[in-house]
Amino acid sequence: VIGVAFAGFLLIRNSWAYENLSVLSEAVGVGIPRFAPIAAAAVCMVLSTVAITAPSVSLEGRTIWLSQSLPVTPWQVLKAKLSMQIILTAVPMALCIACAAAVYPFLPVQLLMMTLLVMSYVVLMALFGLFLGVKNPILTWTNEISPIKQSAPVMIALFGSFGYTMLLFVGYVALPGWKLGFFGYMGCLAGLNLILCALLYLW
Repeated sequence: VIGVAFAGFLLIRNSWAYENLSVLSEAVGVGIPRFAPIAAAAVCMVLSTVAITAPSVSLEGRTIWLSQSLPVTPWQVLKAKLSMQIILTAVPMALCIACAAAVYPFLPVQLLMMTLLVMSYVVLMALFGLFLGVKNPILTWTNEISPIKQSAPVMIALFGSFGYTMLLFVGYVALPGWKLGFFGYMGCLAGLNLILCALLYLW
């Protein structure tokens, strides 16, 4: 819902957003091209509010034996939980990227790298949440609110994803990441995302 609303905001307030981006870039003296990663960071920040896989194992509760008794492998059950978050986040994120492209004059290569970064981030956050949910499930709850809002996996997934997103912005603007250029910097982050995804997937 937040992703779709964010995409709508970009479309409705596109001229306002670009004008303020221009003013902000002139104020800090880095130029609009240096602000291209901010669009990617903003989209990833919206995605960071989603934590479906983190409580998904805990929500089985005492009935987890039902899933364990089904004629399917444990990975098939976990993959279904993983796919749910990826589907429900990838579609709104694609919409946000399309709207950001309508607002910001991205070069084709910038749009490609932004898409690769955001979509790899979608998969990474889903895998990270599932990893936390499997490692530290809460199966003795009496109210669904406990695993959803009061569990360590959800807290770590949310704040961890927020912190990871901030690294994208800080590393490019405040640290020497801009020296790599937009393509090089975003490529490095996307590559890091894919490596972490592979490690979590194999685990």
